[in-house]
Amino acid sequence: MCRYIIILGILFFSVFSVDAVNIVTYTVSDSMTASPEKLEMRYRSISNYDDRVRITFELKSSNAPFTIYKAEWVNCDSVYSPLEPFTLIAQTPEVAGKSTEWHIALDFPFSDLFDEKDALVLSTDRGIIRCPTSREGELSESINMLRTDYEEQLDRSNENSHKAWLILTIVLSSVLAVCGLALVIVRRRFIMKRREIEELSLLISKRTDRNMELEAKVDALYGSRLDTLNMLCNEYFEKNDSEKVKLTLYNEVEKHILALRDSKNIAELEGIVNTFLDNILVKVKEQLPDLKRNDLIFLTYLYAGFSPRAICIFTDIKIKNFYNRRSRLKDRILASDAADKEYFVSKM
Repeated sequence: MCRYIIILGILFFSVFSVDAVNIVTYTVSDSMTASPEKLEMRYRSISNYDDRVRITFELKSSNAPFTIYKAEWVNCDSVYSPLEPFTLIAQTPEVAGKSTEWHIALDFPFSDLFDEKDALVLSTDRGIIRCPTSREGELSESINMLRTDYEEQLDRSNENSHKAWLILTIVLSSVLAVCGLALVIVRRRFIMKRREIEELSLLISKRTDRNMELEAKVDALYGSRLDTLNMLCNEYFEKNDSEKVKLTLYNEVEKHILALRDSKNIAELEGIVNTFLDNILVKVKEQLPDLKRNDLIFLTYLYAGFSPRAICIFTDIKIKNFYNRRSRLKDRILASDAADKEYFVSKM
């Protein structure tokens, strides 16, 4: 018999963050295997989600109650704690002496830099559990585990070398067979991982080239006007002793900003974004027909890669309203029936 229990944020804290929630679910099975106590950790995914990094992983426990005291994410040269403090006790009668499978998602501070040595580290009553959070790290970990298994098998065969020649022959034959199989498996996995890495590198390279082209097109459309704005702003500060000159320069700056907002420039920018992002704005209009024109313009600036402050200038809003508006727009898209809603949100 299996039971399924959902626990949101199993923590020993009474105050919860509005933006970050640790999510824990688990299943309990009354059937026990013949294996001894065992606790395994498996990394599932990592993603940038709503200005934070979410890491999901699994824990499999076979007749092994445990306690997690602390979770940390080692990212490049930094160590981050979850945005919401995390502690988990899995030693209650509900799970003790049974097989359990835990699914856990933790939110960490935002990072846009990742490294093959990045890892999720859990401090438990059974010691430190470390799990890589990259494909390269997983591959290295798998190779190390297979190497360790191989060495342990060789050690066992050496310890049994004093036994009878018949037993020794059988043991050595078994070890050689296992080693050969392990080497074949490792080689196949290595080839598969290498192909995946090559494909991923090619995809990243293509995406980088397209992003550079998009930036070049946007710069060609807006660059000269932004240079003019920069020159006017410099003159404004240099001639601050003349109110008349300052007013004239202010009006010139305002005129250039209004020009950047006109429908012709926005239409050209939409065309550039659609060219380099697979007609994303065309799909948004088709799949989300209820979006207002202002929301479509806001998305256009986001997809074009403008900074929050630049978008605030183009749309005449405050920086605080920018983040609120982007968050509400993300939620609205995710709550819709749009087929490509995940793609729409990922480019925001």
